[in-house]
Amino acid sequence: MSKLSPKAKESIVRKALSCNGRPLKEIASEHNIGRSTLWKWMKEYKDNGIIGNQTDAKSGYNLTVIDKFNHIIATSSLDETALGVYCREKGIYSFQLTEWKKEFMSKDRTKISSLNAAEIKKLRAENKQLQQEIMRKDSALAEATALLILKKKASLIWGASEEG
Repeated sequence: MSKLSPKAKESIVRKALSCNGRPLKEIASEHNIGRSTLWKWMKEYKDNGIIGNQTDAKSGYNLTVIDKFNHIIATSSLDETALGVYCREKGIYSFQLTEWKKEFMSKDRTKISSLNAAEIKKLRAENKQLQQEIMRKDSALAEATALLILKKKASLIWGASEEG
């Protein structure tokens, strides 16, 4: 059986809690899970309001640099107890905070630059494309300007044309 997302688990539990007279065994078999598993999820949901360990999505390993920096700023003035509470709420570990501080404080930016290399390459390609487009439009504008100037000079020399 494939692993269900926390949102899918929560929707199954909500359906089971509002079962409207349907037995749990029927709801469990409908979603191809065991009755005991559904019972465990319901208990976790009633106790914690969440099902399972949902900190995987926000575990700190896939956070952006801005998020990491915000966590460092938020925890800079906290003592050990408050830090522990904060880390549990946000789903991060205190050792991650110290690693992130070292990253920000270190002069060696090779790790950060290697992470941003793909983004820099993409931006350079986009910049090059935009520069080429500007050059093309600039030359088209210069050509249109030259044609207008020639038309005005021609009308001054030979007089106004009857066509236009």
